[in-house]
Amino acid sequence: MASETPVETPQPPIAPNQAKDPVETFTLKDGRTLAYARYGASIGSRTLPIFYFNGTPGSHLECQLLNQPALNLGTPLIATDRPGFGRSSWQDNRTLLQWPQDILELADHLGISKFGVLGLSGGGPYVLACLHEIPRERLIAATVVSGMYPLTFGTAGMMWQTRALFWVAGISTWIAEKMIDLTMGRMLRNTDPQKLIKQIESQSATLPQPKADKECMKQILEDDVLSGAYIGSTKEALRISSKGAAWEFWLLGSDWGFKFEDLDASRLTIWHGGLDVNVPVGMPDKAVELLPNTAYKRMDSEGHLSLIVRHNDDVLSHLLKKL
Repeated sequence: MASETPVETPQPPIAPNQAKDPVETFTLKDGRTLAYARYGASIGSRTLPIFYFNGTPGSHLECQLLNQPALNLGTPLIATDRPGFGRSSWQDNRTLLQWPQDILELADHLGISKFGVLGLSGGGPYVLACLHEIPRERLIAATVVSGMYPLTFGTAGMMWQTRALFWVAGISTWIAEKMIDLTMGRMLRNTDPQKLIKQIESQSATLPQPKADKECMKQILEDDVLSGAYIGSTKEALRISSKGAAWEFWLLGSDWGFKFEDLDASRLTIWHGGLDVNVPVGMPDKAVELLPNTAYKRMDSEGHLSLIVRHNDDVLSHLLKKL
């Protein structure tokens, strides 16, 4: 499925507010570039650092959602770009279980011996992969918010647009790439900020999402920092092409390479909205059945997006207690 990496071309400013992007890069042992950014408090503060894994498609800029709460709590956050997104190199035929090694290399580079991980939506499976691969003396605690789970857990209640992307990516990542480009990629790369916001508002109005998510989307689009996190994250993820996003939909819809029963669930907390239609709540319900030692925070009045927007302080505070 791999093809030649697209050539990077100049693009418009990443975030609507044109805020400075704090991105840094690190060269991994295999020669790939891993992009990351630091948010919250400085490393070496009073709490252990947390690695943040964004949703799909997304990038390190999404972590702006948690920057102020992390500052208030004195927590260092390190957000990453997965292979094929933003400024991170493409990785042929990558798997979920290769990601923990990238995180360990980055942690060593930053002088971090112990840490937590937090993943939102499509970043959730990468949290679980780290839980599977990284020893507990280094990975102390893990949190998944509105996370994706294997399709075998059941997709009843998932909006058809998301199911369609998984189905198409399972057949051809090339076709999925073109679909993502038509629906998001070209719009995000070529539209001026005000027109882009109007297009997102129009698109959001047509999606079968709960009132909680639609209210939060309105709040995001009216807030400079939140829009920089939400829109800026996706703009950066798709800045060069939609190839990385297409591959990730294929990857998350395939076998993950590990069994849930083999995870150390005592280190894990799952937060999920009962109204979520991106990842229906039946999926984490099934996961928790296989992970009886997991702390499960099911928020029945929240959706996919509203949970992290409305409860980011609670999510971070709970993770810090486990660290």
